[in-house]
Amino acid sequence: MLYMGTGAAEGVPAIFCNCSLCVRAREQKGKNIRTRSQTLIDGQLLIDFPPDSYMHYLHNDFPLPDITSLLVTHSHTDHFYATDLTMRTEPLAHQFAGIMNIYGNQTVEESFYKHMPDTFNVVSNYRYHRISFFVPFTMGSYEITPLPANHDKTEDCVNYLISDGEKQVLYAHDTGFFHSEVWSFLEGKPLDLISLDCTSGAESEGTNHMGIPDCEQVKKRLEELGCTNDQTQFVLSHFSHNCGLNHEELLEIATPLGFTIAFDGFEITI
Repeated sequence: MLYMGTGAAEGVPAIFCNCSLCVRAREQKGKNIRTRSQTLIDGQLLIDFPPDSYMHYLHNDFPLPDITSLLVTHSHTDHFYATDLTMRTEPLAHQFAGIMNIYGNQTVEESFYKHMPDTFNVVSNYRYHRISFFVPFTMGSYEITPLPANHDKTEDCVNYLISDGEKQVLYAHDTGFFHSEVWSFLEGKPLDLISLDCTSGAESEGTNHMGIPDCEQVKKRLEELGCTNDQTQFVLSHFSHNCGLNHEELLEIATPLGFTIAFDGFEITI
């Protein structure tokens, strides 16, 4: 599982920002530089398509022309930048894989078609699938179940439960503390990796995003529900510059609590 982007919408350092963290990030570089959120599973299942997708393609072992499976969490442009999808057609691109299947909610679907031009027959290179909460679907060798995220209340934002039949991942970005029906659905389901929104860093938020205190509550609740064991891995990602913490400072707080802090280019084996 490759975390190609681990930042919130504005990135770290944030575009146009001179706050103390952004100044430090520009000076320190390395793991303190965070682009917009995007993850790749097994080199083939892509989660979200931010405006930094092209840069991720350049800087990671990321076979973007070969990707045919895209999960989208919600329509915010840091997670779904539909304009760049218009480049996946002749004569703008050659020898890319066949139909790309995109899975997402109704708002993402509307954004997708809004940005597709009439020229070059771009739409024919895609197939859009509108998902429904708690209704699993198959994508290649994966069974994927969309779960309601506690995020933008104007659309049906999505978290994903992803299984290849042996391992199971809960991918929960962007979200606050889970809804009650999500807890009920997850009870007793074994999870091998849990990837959580941590936009707020050391601060609690819980209603739209999460911070480490919220993630602690999620971890404890999942343990109580029998979803975890000694091998379950907890990863925190999607950090904002507004949390005021660089990578090392996040590590100091989160590591003793059993969390791994993702960074751009971080790869983890499940």
